Amino acid sequence: MIKILLIEDDREISELLSQYLGRYQMEVISYEHPKAALASLGIESYDLVLLDLTLPDIDGLEVCKALRERSDIPIIISSARSDLGDKVIALELGADDYLPKPYEPRELVARIQSL
Repeated sequence: MIKILLIEDDREISELLSQYLGRYQMEVISYEHPKAALASLGIESYDLVLLDLTLPDIDGLEVCKALRERSDIPIIISSARSDLGDKVIALELGADDYLPKPYEPRELVARIQSL
């Protein structure tokens, strides 16, 4: 089973992704607040991080940078931000993939499986 750390402040999206990805033998542990998610990395072991960019307290790009400084865990950015600059910065900071919202959940599954 793939264990995913989801950092997403929209509860509805988190719940939908948890249910959908569960069909593909993926366990989703979700956090709305990035500080709590980062703290969980020292306690839990994850196979992948699915990260939104628009988050409370800390911008998702800063979270991406902090994740990369701590670990080589695969990171997929999932964001409604469609600015090319955000995409490029996220990838330069170490994200492995960038999937703009809205997207088909099956595409997300394929991207997760490819990493």
